[in-house]
Amino acid sequence: MDKHFTLEIVTPSKTLDFEKVKYLRAPSLEGLFGVMPGHVTSIINLDIGEIKILFNDKENFFAISGGFAQISKNKVSLLVESIESKDEIDQDRLKEALKRAKLRLKDASMDQARANLAISRARNRLKVFNR
Repeated sequence: MDKHFTLEIVTPSKTLDFEKVKYLRAPSLEGLFGVMPGHVTSIINLDIGEIKILFNDKENFFAISGGFAQISKNKVSLLVESIESKDEIDQDRLKEALKRAKLRLKDASMDQARANLAISRARNRLKVFNR
């Protein structure tokens, strides 16, 4: 059995490719799941959350905002709305987005579900930023 798999992450604006991945942890709508080489073929609905990728003997963390995972024996493809690494997250922009979302949540005329999603995305980005 292979000791690695390839990972492709596709967003509307970019594609990230990782070779020799040993482990992937990602958020599904049912909770966190992990992928190792030889995983059973699956399609999984992704939630807002943090993904962890272990490759080159280093843990790498990214914030995603939902999508789908397609898993086969030797390859995983993540189709996500957005992805940001710790280094790509602008802390000032993040704090402003969280502040704006909290204000919208207090305003009854605003879409409350949308405001809650914005808060979830901002908190997730903050979690990754603070790693």
